Amino acid sequence: MSRAAWDDDHSMGLVTDHAEWKPVLAVLASEGIPATAATVQQEHRWDQQALRYFMGPHVKIEIRDARTWAMNESERIGLEEKLRAAAPPEWNGPDLAILWCRPVAGEWASAWLDAIDKLWRDWRRRRIADDAFEDAREALSVLNRRVWDEAEDHGPLLPNIGDILADARRHPPAVRQIPPLPPGQVDAAEVMDVLRRVVAGSARPQVVFPANGWKHLSHGVGEFIVDGWSIEAFKRNFGMKYVQEARSPDGRTGDYETFASREGDPFSLLEDDEQDAICEILELL
Repeated sequence: MSRAAWDDDHSMGLVTDHAEWKPVLAVLASEGIPATAATVQQEHRWDQQALRYFMGPHVKIEIRDARTWAMNESERIGLEEKLRAAAPPEWNGPDLAILWCRPVAGEWASAWLDAIDKLWRDWRRRRIADDAFEDAREALSVLNRRVWDEAEDHGPLLPNIGDILADARRHPPAVRQIPPLPPGQVDAAEVMDVLRRVVAGSARPQVVFPANGWKHLSHGVGEFIVDGWSIEAFKRNFGMKYVQEARSPDGRTGDYETFASREGDPFSLLEDDEQDAICEILELL
């Protein structure tokens, strides 16, 4: 398989908060190292038919903590043995890499992650043009590498994060004509109205899948019903990421592709606080 084909089907995603990696974080905590010092990335592959990700063998655990950074080689070897013993057996092999990295100030990590989150949200709302989005994402990545990989002082670089985001927002996409809604299809605004009723507390969703509750869904599509609507949504690690399909009480439907061809995904078009509220509500069901 070519490298390009591999990239189409596989990528590395954060799985730090997945249950199977909790024992690794517990080992760190027992050594006085906060769980927040570790990030776990794992290869995952999207299966179009199953509409879910399947996890692969390649795993990278990065640990950025002053204590581990100051350890000598024998101390790190001892800690690595404990971490590997706590890792899930099926992924504890030659494809599991443990990296000891220079700690980075939480101030920088929080600011950078917040900017990345806002950039993605505004792009999905179609408030930022594609070219401006890609330029900003690359600029933020370059900036982050200067701090994480090249050990540059983060303080003078903090204002650059906001500048990059502000510049991206100055480049909205060109206005385009939205075609009339075809018969039998659901409009994004209708689904947004349903989700907003959930946020307001005037409607309460009921989870159909998974049967044991939304919090047990990971990297897949779940379903909930509310006010006669059926909404299938993709969830990565928490809450939801986008609407996969919506069916109205009168039988009309809309899916990811039809929403994307018009205004955009109904969930992504909500404001940040509305999206966050929906995610919190679903995780309690």
